[in-house]
Amino acid sequence: MKIGEWDNLGRARALLQRQLGQLDATEYAAHVAVSDSGRLRIMVATDVGLLDYSYSPVGANLEGQWILRGQVHRWASVRGLRLQTDAQMDDATEQVQEVWRLVAEDPKIELSVTSDTGDKPIEGLLGFARACLQHAG
Repeated sequence: MKIGEWDNLGRARALLQRQLGQLDATEYAAHVAVSDSGRLRIMVATDVGLLDYSYSPVGANLEGQWILRGQVHRWASVRGLRLQTDAQMDDATEQVQEVWRLVAEDPKIELSVTSDTGDKPIEGLLGFARACLQHAG
């Protein structure tokens, strides 16, 4: 999935798309994680490197101004990147239960999705993981 396909970005979408354009970066895939407080961690795999953003309030007030902060990790500096999975099938119902995890040591990444969340989140994580694995050093 790319930035334009994530439904939960709100006002951050325009900022991200602007910055990608300013950087003249080609987006391969993106992943968005939302905390309980609504803060976002947005990672974008690009031809320039891995862009790692946070979108959060400037202060303690969730109703106040929000800021997008980010940094670019060159692909050669991404360390310990791995994709892990656990899957099992219920013999009685033939229902499959899966867990996918994308983990990296530097930058610190711990993303996971389960089959309970549906196909779209799994496809989003796997598309982002594929782009990262293809380009990381």
